[in-house]
Amino acid sequence: MTPWPALFSRLPQLVEKLEAIAHPLLTVEVDGEAVARLVRPSRAELEAHARRAGMPTLTPEGWLREALGRVRDYYPEPREQVALYAGSQPVAVLRRRGVVGHAA
Repeated sequence: MTPWPALFSRLPQLVEKLEAIAHPLLTVEVDGEAVARLVRPSRAELEAHARRAGMPTLTPEGWLREALGRVRDYYPEPREQVALYAGSQPVAVLRRRGVVGHAA
């Protein structure tokens, strides 16, 4: 089983950690290689975006789900692990084999 389902099941906890760290840069690593660097919008930025006519309303969890979903589409079968970092601080490291993973 890939680490993606475990990562998606922890979205509320991941958002809490990301907001506590308060670093806007989110790095996604797959098998030890940085495959995406994303600028994570704040709650206020997401709310302001939603106020514009025709724009979608996204929660931080929804934004993270969409962002990670796009990365998963490119890397659906990691050999070893998927890791998330806010700046240089680890947020989650989920391994493919053995224990599903842990939040850093």
